[in-house]
Amino acid sequence: MLSEKKEKIMETIEEVMEDGLPGKRVRSWRGLAAAALALAVLAGALYLSMRSQSQLRRQLEQQTTQIELQNQLIKTLKDEKEVKDSQKSIPVVTTETLKSQINSLQELVTQEYIYTNADRRTDNVKWLFGLTRPFSGTSLLVIYDGSIKAGIDMGEVQVDVDEEARKITVTLPPPKITDNNIPQESITVVEVKNGLFNEVTFDDYNTFISEQKIIMENKAIERGILEKASEEAKKALASFLTALPGITGEDAYTLEIR
Repeated sequence: MLSEKKEKIMETIEEVMEDGLPGKRVRSWRGLAAAALALAVLAGALYLSMRSQSQLRRQLEQQTTQIELQNQLIKTLKDEKEVKDSQKSIPVVTTETLKSQINSLQELVTQEYIYTNADRRTDNVKWLFGLTRPFSGTSLLVIYDGSIKAGIDMGEVQVDVDEEARKITVTLPPPKITDNNIPQESITVVEVKNGLFNEVTFDDYNTFISEQKIIMENKAIERGILEKASEEAKKALASFLTALPGITGEDAYTLEIR
C-alpha cells in the first residue's frame, strides 16, 4: 500500500515539473505542497513500519532468548537429577548383613497348640523287692488348660549369598518346642484320694503336672506341630527378607529357603 502512495506522489511531482506556464503557478505550488505532504506522510508511514518491525524483532529475540534459557535450565536440572541418581547408595547384600538382620528376630515362633485335658494319677508305696504296701494307694484327678509353642532359633540360621548367580540361600535349623505351659490358675483338682498310710503331697501334684506336660507335648508333635512350624517359618522369613533393601527390584536376587 505504501508503494502505491509513493508512485502516486511521484507522478504528481513529475506533472508539476513539466508544467511551466505562468498561468498555472498557483496550481503548481499547490501540487508541490501536496507532494511535500505526501512525502511527509510516506516518511512517517515508513518510520512507523520500520519501528514496528524493529519492536517485533526485539520481541522475537527476547522470546527466543527465554526459550533458550528455559531449555538450558531443563537440561541442567536433568543433569543434576542423573548425577544424584547415580550417587544414590545401593544397599550391599552380603552374608554378614543378612545374618545380622535375621539374628535380630531371635526366636521365631510360628505355631501354637492350645489344649484342655483331664487325667488321673495313681500311686502306691513300695516295699522291698517291689512289693506294694497294702492300703497305700493314692489317686489324683485333675483338669487343666495349656499351650505349646513351636518355632526355630534364628541364631542357628545359615545364610549364603552368591553374588555372581544373584542367589540367596537360607538354611533353617530343625524346628523345636519353644514353650510348654500349663498356667496354675487353669488347673482344677477334681478328686483326691489318700491311702491309709499315704497321702497326696504337693510334690505329687507337681510331678503329675510335669508328666502331663510331656504327654501333651508328644501329642502335639504327633499332630504335626513341628512340620507346620517349619513351613510357617519359611513363609515368614521370605516376607521379611524380600522387604529388605536390595533384595528385590532391579537385578533382584533369587531367594531359596530350605
